[in-house]
Amino acid sequence: MQHKKKVLAGALAIIVLGVITFKSLQTPTLQSDTPNFSPGIHANIKNVFLDVWQEYKELHNYGFDVIQSSLSSSTMQAQPVINLSDIFGKNRQYKLDVAEKVLDSDDLYIADLPENVLRGWFAHELGHIVDYENHSNAGMIAYGIRYVLSDKYKREREHEADSIAIRHGFRKDVIAAKKYILENDFISPDYQDQIKRYYMSIRGAELCPDELVPVLPKVEI
Repeated sequence: MQHKKKVLAGALAIIVLGVITFKSLQTPTLQSDTPNFSPGIHANIKNVFLDVWQEYKELHNYGFDVIQSSLSSSTMQAQPVINLSDIFGKNRQYKLDVAEKVLDSDDLYIADLPENVLRGWFAHELGHIVDYENHSNAGMIAYGIRYVLSDKYKREREHEADSIAIRHGFRKDVIAAKKYILENDFISPDYQDQIKRYYMSIRGAELCPDELVPVLPKVEI
């Protein structure tokens, strides 16, 4: 029983770390309307990201890093960066890890993607970060666990990220990114199946409202 508890605790830690980055040292959040980019990041990635970033003004008061790194299970990964000393607060920074190549491809470099595809991809990832703003630091732990363990919850969050991107004016770019992934022979069928399973469909993106639609209570007449 004790061994099972340790295994479960270890598994939950891995799940959470996949969605959240924790810092053990207390470092003040750097507030700037311009993100920091990792050294050597391709100019095309930097320029397109900055163009999309301008439309997400609600994020400009946070420290933000765009990092080109090795990702084993995704092409891009948006994460909050939380200080362990503030786990029950809401002070945080954010980062976006960007792989060198599209997941499971040998020749599709992120920097070489068409501009509208890259815009749609970045808009989706920043949509995740806007969604994270609805959760406290402690709430993000539950978010990370549910995202990995529940297909339904993962699908809801991916659809919401697309919806947020569309509400920020990136409908055409989001659709362009979806078409590129789903109709490109150089992208693996497994990755395409993952997109179909969890993400908003092209038709869904076409019909998604431009504004946040309130959920009205049911009224019996």
